[in-house]
Amino acid sequence: MAFSPLPVHARGLDPATLNPGSASWFAAPLETRKAWHRRQARARRKLAARAEPGSASALACHLENFLASHPPGCLSGYWPQGMELDPRPAMERLLARGWGLALPVVEDMNKPLLFRRWHPSDTLVHAVFSTEPRPDAPLCDPDVILVPLLAFDRAGQRLGQGGGFYDRTLARRPNSLAIGIAFSGQACPVEPEDPLSLLPIGPYDKPLSVIVTEQGCRHFPQES
Repeated sequence: MAFSPLPVHARGLDPATLNPGSASWFAAPLETRKAWHRRQARARRKLAARAEPGSASALACHLENFLASHPPGCLSGYWPQGMELDPRPAMERLLARGWGLALPVVEDMNKPLLFRRWHPSDTLVHAVFSTEPRPDAPLCDPDVILVPLLAFDRAGQRLGQGGGFYDRTLARRPNSLAIGIAFSGQACPVEPEDPLSLLPIGPYDKPLSVIVTEQGCRHFPQES
């Protein structure tokens, strides 16, 4: 799902002028630092997508194995936009294992996502922000939500496109299992001393407990 908010530099702040790790970096507004990370993350994702042509198939294997211990329920994926890692092969494999499928729907810019049932044979609608099921497709409450992202760090924090859709949605659905989906190359540096090893986060940013890449599952234990 793609979303392009008003660039931070259009509001008088240019992320390109920041020097990560400097005093000005830590003094800069949160959204300015996030905008800097988004620029870098899109470049990393583009390189990862080109370097790993078989990533969708590898992701399908890892996600299927991870969910093998979960009873089949309803899983919401997403229709990939741009260079997002494609979850559709994984979704089709899970469908064959008895899972029902859904896709997210943007009802309103400031509201959580809705979810409508979807089958690979269904006709889709090209909406403003995403490709969605038809408006008459049944609504559902997914047990598992696949979450696309631009970057993730060693604490399981994710960086999205900036629309806040998944932040609002996951906050309203604490019982749904949220699984981040990304290329392994979208990870931030892991060295603790690197100022870029942790993403800038705000009060509404919540970490994911698991992220699945073409290389496998990465778990991030969270405090209860």
